[in-house]
Amino acid sequence: MGKALSGIQWEPFTFEEQEYDLSHLHPYIITHVIEAKGKNPRREFRLNVSYSLHCFTRNPKYDEEISDDLAYSDSREKRIFCFERWELSMKLPEIIRTLQQRRCLHTGSEEFVTIEVVHKGRTFDYAVFFTVSKARKAEGAEINLFINSAHERFNELVYKKPINFNIILINKYLKKPIKKP
Repeated sequence: MGKALSGIQWEPFTFEEQEYDLSHLHPYIITHVIEAKGKNPRREFRLNVSYSLHCFTRNPKYDEEISDDLAYSDSREKRIFCFERWELSMKLPEIIRTLQQRRCLHTGSEEFVTIEVVHKGRTFDYAVFFTVSKARKAEGAEINLFINSAHERFNELVYKKPINFNIILINKYLKKPIKKP
């Protein structure tokens, strides 16, 4: 993994003298290869991967205040550090590394989602929402992959239209539209 040129390097979170490391969510660059197939040549993309604080924080529940000892913020918003989301976020770098082999779903907007379903022997939906955009040359990559949110789903996802991750990359790189489901 190379060092990304854009994205937030999250500060560790400390609660009751326990530090929760977030370095696994620092931005990084990975190389993604799409092998040649038929008339399509082999393609290699450098992806600038970065993560939102929604991967390890949550909104307050109804009538819940954000206490200072659990508050985590970036330049745009303040949320509650979520220990469950933080623990699950440890899976994110591997999920991102294997997006090519995963089932991705089109949300109907510019966002996509993939599902991870097993953690510590428990089966559930862990939804990883992401956006893909063509990077500027100054960013050190051809593609930006931004993880908007990642969390356990308690209600069923309504997205049914699968889309191959390679199609997402190629279309975004070529600035071709992706058909909405």
